[in-house]
Amino acid sequence: MSVVLPESLGAGAADLKAPLYVAWQLTNECSLACLHCIEESGPGKAFPDELSRDECLRLADQILEAEVPYVALSGGEPLLHPHVFDILGRFQGHGVGLKLETNGQHLDRRTCGRLAELEVKSVQVSLDATGEEALRKLRPGASLGKTLDGIRGLRQAGVGVELNFAPTRFNVSGIAQVVDLAWELGASAFYTGRLMHTGHAVRFWSRLAPSEAQYQKFFSALKAKARQYEGRMRVCYHELGIVEELRYRLAHPAALFIVLPNGRVKLVNALPFVCGDLRRQTLGEVWKRYQVSWKDPRVARFVEELSAHPDIISRLHDWVEL
Repeated sequence: MSVVLPESLGAGAADLKAPLYVAWQLTNECSLACLHCIEESGPGKAFPDELSRDECLRLADQILEAEVPYVALSGGEPLLHPHVFDILGRFQGHGVGLKLETNGQHLDRRTCGRLAELEVKSVQVSLDATGEEALRKLRPGASLGKTLDGIRGLRQAGVGVELNFAPTRFNVSGIAQVVDLAWELGASAFYTGRLMHTGHAVRFWSRLAPSEAQYQKFFSALKAKARQYEGRMRVCYHELGIVEELRYRLAHPAALFIVLPNGRVKLVNALPFVCGDLRRQTLGEVWKRYQVSWKDPRVARFVEELSAHPDIISRLHDWVEL
């Protein structure tokens, strides 16, 4: 899953004592093997060295001590992590803006109720189609019925819902209907953007990637829907390519940690660079390293190489230590 920053987190990282946002991938295990997954998650794909329960709770305590205001738990599928509710419980009562990102297949009524009790503010659910066939093309084994029931269960429990859409050549034409469905389901926000040529998508790119003509119609429809739902539901999309976004981040690093399941910290999902290890270093130590790592010349070189050779983004999981 991709990380979406709250609108209030436009601040840069340079002068802060800690990140404003921690995006924590609890596990690489997932019940689905989605064709576009940038993390290459799936059944049996948990990292062999994922953080233990005690290590997760210690990291949660450090996040609290640093007074990080926003935390998002993702995966893989975070609801498959054996200690996800223990971790969420560590943040309960501390005023942290908690978010969970899920494929939508594990949101039974009991789970929705527990998320509400644990003060999760919002759950971001993947919703890529209004029909079962289109959804299963992208997410084999997924059930649209389960996803919709889960979203309704969250709303009934009083948990906010945001929806995420991955565009492909076989679902991109239905974007207007999916946005309308998001509104009907009570979503507060809808997120999408260009498909990334990395992870599982590398193998299936010829089947997945929309054409530029499709993208033009896609973004035109999104602009119309953003106007239609203005003030009622945020319709957010990244129309620019990944190179333009990374060039902006080089000059304006977000105050954001991407924590991998084994405790390593990446600069951002779309880069292969790792700037610390929270299993062996404190959050404060890694944060200081994060602040200077964006200025490492290897980062700028990778971004410029990416502009000339877009296929190198497929190397995101060949981590480079800074």
